[in-house]
Amino acid sequence: MSARNTVVGSKQSGSKGPQLRVGLIGDPVAHSFSPRLQQPALDALGIPATYELWRTPAEQLLVRIRALCQQGYLGANVTIPYKESVLPLLDVVDPLAAQIGAVNTIVNRDDYLHGYNTDAPGLLRALHEHGLGCLQAEGMISLKGYTAVLLGAGGAARGAAFALASSGIERLVILNRSLERAQLLAALIQKSYECPVFSLSDPNFLIPHSSSIIINATSVGLHEEVSPLPADVLARFNADTFVYDMIYNPIQTNLLLQARTMELRAANGLSMLLHQGALAFELWTNQSAPLEIMRAALMR
Repeated sequence: MSARNTVVGSKQSGSKGPQLRVGLIGDPVAHSFSPRLQQPALDALGIPATYELWRTPAEQLLVRIRALCQQGYLGANVTIPYKESVLPLLDVVDPLAAQIGAVNTIVNRDDYLHGYNTDAPGLLRALHEHGLGCLQAEGMISLKGYTAVLLGAGGAARGAAFALASSGIERLVILNRSLERAQLLAALIQKSYECPVFSLSDPNFLIPHSSSIIINATSVGLHEEVSPLPADVLARFNADTFVYDMIYNPIQTNLLLQARTMELRAANGLSMLLHQGALAFELWTNQSAPLEIMRAALMR
């Protein structure tokens, strides 16, 4: 049952609405950089809205989603642990988000809640910003000829896997401690895309290919100085390998330090945060995101 069907009279004609609101739903949220990214963009375009952090315990999730139907709410971002559990609470889910099974952006359109996933296209835009692939018609990014090594098989990895497969990569290798989870994700990807997908649980079985992109979609390195990929395995990869860690805080993880020590190109997840945030901004406001303003605010 959608949140809208549980709300009565969320739109009050003739009433003077409050300042517009948009925010981040999750638990925890205090660490998020999203306000730093979104508020300057809203202010730059003169949009009278505030971007807020809405820490939401599980038992309050439905109430929080219901509130988005009220007048004055543009929508919300969604983060851990609710990207999957919000789907049945929405009126409309974009096909890509439904395919991935995760929503990170909710838009209030005339009291109907629409769910989107901007993480997947945000990742591709970030990779292109770092010089990978080529831009095609309608803003699509092609990674034809690349091999992607995806570390992880959880929610973040699922979005990344669908994005990578849709970009026309040569092959996708999913490396996860649980082989069963890697195999399940591989099977899910191959229902929609024809690129070959391989599943591994042991990094020692990785076969380096030219034009490889290694993407960390796990939380390994977030709170401890460890790497999701052993240094001796990383050292086998060619000099043209690009290493991307979706973690952006800390800005230099152990994986990135290893890669840079080996003189491999590498980047953290700030660029993905930027581009997924810009896409969300455009969905809420129907205006082009002031990308450079958002970038400058994020890098402060």
